[in-house]
Amino acid sequence: MTTVLKASPRQFVTTPAIERVAQRALRYLQSGFSVHLRGPAGTGKTTMALHLADLLARPIMLLFGDDEFKTSDLIGNQSGYTRKKVVDNFIHSVVKVEDELRQHWVDARLTLACREGFTLVYDEFNRSRPEVNNVLLSALEEKLLVLPPSHSRTEYVRVSPHFRAIFTSNPEEYCGVHATQDALLDRLVTINMPEPDELTQQEITIQKTAIDRESAQIIVNLVHSFRQKTGADKSSGLRSCLILAKICHEHGIVVTPENPDFRDICSDILLSRSTLPLSQATSLLWELFNQTIATGTGSQAIPPDSLPLLPAKATSHSPSVPYEQEVYGYLKRSPYARPAEIEAALHISRYETVNALRSLIDKKILTAEVPTKG
Repeated sequence: MTTVLKASPRQFVTTPAIERVAQRALRYLQSGFSVHLRGPAGTGKTTMALHLADLLARPIMLLFGDDEFKTSDLIGNQSGYTRKKVVDNFIHSVVKVEDELRQHWVDARLTLACREGFTLVYDEFNRSRPEVNNVLLSALEEKLLVLPPSHSRTEYVRVSPHFRAIFTSNPEEYCGVHATQDALLDRLVTINMPEPDELTQQEITIQKTAIDRESAQIIVNLVHSFRQKTGADKSSGLRSCLILAKICHEHGIVVTPENPDFRDICSDILLSRSTLPLSQATSLLWELFNQTIATGTGSQAIPPDSLPLLPAKATSHSPSVPYEQEVYGYLKRSPYARPAEIEAALHISRYETVNALRSLIDKKILTAEVPTKG
């Protein structure tokens, strides 16, 4: 039995950026060319490939690249069956199709797709060794799939005019990835899949996790800024956004940097994805928390019964930070003022207020529990 799919991606999110890529790729496929989607992990290559295959309205043959693949895994072997792979949750329905058994010959997925005119989705194809993928060359160019020599069957399969192939691959510097031969790349139209823009990531996060739009924006902005500061450019931040949003939504965790639970989740998910030393990555993350408060993209008010406890930039090591004296003077006049009131009275930002308050706390001029005169 070979698995043939009639599928469509669930909740495929369309934004102007995604639509442009989809339209370009669909044009190439409709004109008879094969498409290669290349980009870092998490950029939505597989989802896009399945979406394009669904638009072609033909049965889909799904194949996963594997370093252990042999040529017989692609085009068939003399006896036995080819390996099976688990299909992810993008698949709506699975239809089992019996192979034709000719002289004990068992067709593999590429052979069946070429003969029947199915759409082949070859996911992470460069995890297979280049010599294994050589069998694709004649199928894509001469429209003939050459089979191993045998006395009991034809030596080639004529490729159906309906056959199309969609390839996905990760960059060659990834572990377990092989360099792709130029002859194969020359037969493909390669589209470089960029990191989804922030609008796209927000829409995907909302639809996949059902989190509210404001929380999705905070999460996407925070993850994007953290990746920029830490130079994490080998993978997409979308998966981090989805993990954060799913956990927060399902457990009722308020998405705001003032919330200790949210900060802990961000630390667990983001710090492990940074190549920087842990202390440096932690410092950058906490700096982003404070900046989020300062720009007002987090919650609008800090609880009135406590002062902010977020770490600030080395305030305890400097004799004075900006607006420290002004904040102290205002609190002497209004000892129970909330941070928002301080900002409004002194015309300073939340970030400047937090830093000044933290410095006063570190110097024991103020206490963290209740503001008092120093």
